[in-house]
Amino acid sequence: MTFVAPQLGLSPYVQSATREGIVNVPIWMWITDPGENTTGPLSKQATLGGVTIEAVGTVDRIEWSMGAGDVVSCKGAGTPFTKADAEGKSLKEIPASPTCGHTYRKTSRCEKSGQFQVTATAYWNVHWTGGGMQGDIPLNFSRSVPLRVTDLRPVLVAPDGGEATAQPQPRPCP
Repeated sequence: MTFVAPQLGLSPYVQSATREGIVNVPIWMWITDPGENTTGPLSKQATLGGVTIEAVGTVDRIEWSMGAGDVVSCKGAGTPFTKADAEGKSLKEIPASPTCGHTYRKTSRCEKSGQFQVTATAYWNVHWTGGGMQGDIPLNFSRSVPLRVTDLRPVLVAPDGGEATAQPQPRPCP
């Protein structure tokens, strides 16, 4: 049986050129390559010495470690985000994913690399039968991607369109 760690999809705003998420805007999470080797089910049968063994691997869950201490457990591959999901909407109107998502409450600015390391782990169970016996083999496969999360802060400008009256200062890191 060949198992493969799944490829990760994150959105909506990590699809931008800067690949940044935004504080308080829902991030949708999904597997971009769902299939028998990444999300199951995967079946194999083999015969050796007159004994046939059958194994069926299924994904129990996919756990997403969001890099900020939060872990999100999702059933299935998640729902891909499309541009239509955000079309004509302001940031505060972006819907949460119907199947697998997360909303960051802080930026990644204070992280060592300035980014969160997002890791998705697919937890498999391979149930096998053969020769009058049966058993289960737990397996897991992970993949990680970096994600910069930023916040949007207003900039005050003069009413006549002149220079900004105040420059936002970065918030201190704890």
